[in-house]
Amino acid sequence: MISHSRGRWAPFWVSLTFAAVFILLRIAYRLVFGSFSWAALSQAALLALPFAAVIVVCGFLSALVDVRKLLPAMSALRYGRSIGTALAIALSSYPTLIHQVRQLNTARILRGMHSRSAFLVPLLEHTIERAVALAAAMDVRGFGATRTAECEDHANISFQNFSLSYGTTPVLSNITFDFPAGQLTVLTGHTGSGKTAVLESIAGLSQHFHNGKVTGSLTIGGVDRNATAPRHTAGLIGYVPQDVRMGFAAATAREELEFGLRVSGYTKAESSTRAQVLISQFSLDHIAGQPIELLSAGEATRVAIAAALALRPRILLLDEPLADLDRQSRVELVSLLGTLQRSEHLTIVMAEHHTAELEGLSPHWLSLSSGELNEGLWSSSSQVVPARSLPLVGTDEIFSVENLSVSRGERQLITDATLSLHVGQMCAVTGPNGVGKSSLLSALASAPQSHAVVRLVPENLSSLFICETLDEELTRADQLAGHAHSGLSALTFWSILASEENPELLRTHPRDLSAGTQVALAIALQLSWKPQVVLIDEPTRGLDSVARTAMAEVLRCVVETGTAVLFASHDEQFVSDVGCPVFAIREGELVSEEVSA
Repeated sequence: MISHSRGRWAPFWVSLTFAAVFILLRIAYRLVFGSFSWAALSQAALLALPFAAVIVVCGFLSALVDVRKLLPAMSALRYGRSIGTALAIALSSYPTLIHQVRQLNTARILRGMHSRSAFLVPLLEHTIERAVALAAAMDVRGFGATRTAECEDHANISFQNFSLSYGTTPVLSNITFDFPAGQLTVLTGHTGSGKTAVLESIAGLSQHFHNGKVTGSLTIGGVDRNATAPRHTAGLIGYVPQDVRMGFAAATAREELEFGLRVSGYTKAESSTRAQVLISQFSLDHIAGQPIELLSAGEATRVAIAAALALRPRILLLDEPLADLDRQSRVELVSLLGTLQRSEHLTIVMAEHHTAELEGLSPHWLSLSSGELNEGLWSSSSQVVPARSLPLVGTDEIFSVENLSVSRGERQLITDATLSLHVGQMCAVTGPNGVGKSSLLSALASAPQSHAVVRLVPENLSSLFICETLDEELTRADQLAGHAHSGLSALTFWSILASEENPELLRTHPRDLSAGTQVALAIALQLSWKPQVVLIDEPTRGLDSVARTAMAEVLRCVVETGTAVLFASHDEQFVSDVGCPVFAIREGELVSEEVSA
């Protein structure tokens, strides 16, 4: 039985550890840069005690009560709002920090690393990343706003000679375009082409949170976006990012739906009523009271979209909302978005690789290439990679489990699963959102029944990254796997992306890569070990059609070497194109089914 429940006092015990480490570091600093004496060491320890006490108090408070429940009240502070906001973010980030410590420990094992110290920097990076993402999400939803920007009745989005760069890296180049009010516009383009940057610029995050340098103008309903912080347009814009979990501010799904309403001045009763409407609209009844951390990727996406619509915005920005949804959920969401767009004259701007489901809504198609915006749907026909058939499967069984049961929190997901893999075999696991595909892969990766060399590419794949640049990450992977200077990881990475080596991308921090590029990197890192079995959670998440085709070809190459591949996916077309055997999770059972033609 695999369970992911956590003890109530875990935050307190972890805070004691952090406090002790902080004091020891302060003493070590004094030893290195000062003279040695017992009095000096005592003084260093005493100076560290107040900060250590703050850490322990935060941990104690987090153990007593989930402080995220206090965020709406802290938004109403009349004085010291900046301090209150910083404290709110720190306290709200604490529960997820505990969760991240565990995830990084798991990632350390997945990367085959014995030293825990290698993940201290990633832990710090994640903490900062989480705090920034949470602050951005709270700001977009109106936390701490003292006023609301006055907008025109028709909330047009107008770019005029707009360019965006981060440091010396250009992202968007001289965009001039008007997004008409009440229309659905879909941004298409290859992985990393700048779709997210367009959405973040409209939301105001590029200018006000990510230190982007902009030129030209961008107006939203007549409001100067470059001069107006996101919190002042909370009632106008709803924004759903790619990694929705990073921006969750509340403890449960229901409270997340109520958050934006409460910080905007709605009463608890009004917020509860509106939240219940959204729960019914998005079919969230079965997860409304669940902790945010226990939601599947697809469930989290639906909660995030519902929360973005809580204040009835006139503009909705969606960054690849279909990526983590099963087919039925995609159909339902597209239908709901179409209804909202027509009935409420909602302006929707969406970045998406899965365009087939959207064709029935007759959207305005735009494509991005090298930061430039063009009319029409992005075409990849000239870059198609020829596919080959799967190789023959060997007769030797290298991986097997029997009677495996899987749970998440208190939810029983799968009972008595039996699975075996042979040399050079590839299989897929499918099923609706929340049935336990990710939990199953995690359980299989640590199954004591198997002695095979197994590597997992988890859903939270960024936890695998430990280096400062993409180039260092690929080089480090080869070193850890015992074949330094081979370039195997880099070759796999560029093959998945179906791209030539890009020196500028190699200098990029792994956490700053696009979602699809991060998927390619995580898979390359784990394949560097030449494992007997590789388990991959959603291999096509964030990948464009070219990269998806290349991904299938890479997986075919992997099984040709004898490695067995088991992947979980919502991408029915990808599963069909690969043509491998399929296991489906149905009513808590893992069953074999025929692959669709």
